[in-house]
Amino acid sequence: MREDGGYEVIKAAIDKLGKKHKEHIAAYGEGNERRLTGRHETADINTFLWVRNKNKNDQTHTMFL
Repeated sequence: MREDGGYEVIKAAIDKLGKKHKEHIAAYGEGNERRLTGRHETADINTFLWVRNKNKNDQTHTMFL
């Protein structure tokens, strides 16, 4: 994933995760609707989001919200 074209591999993997979002949330346990409200640093329980954040050291971090 760190080679040329690696970012495309990462995006493809994230897209695959997003297609099963509801399945993953269901496996996560009870009470998630109280925690995943979208009011803080998470998206709401029904929304799969990810962001790419480059920091000052040029390191890329992917966050799932």
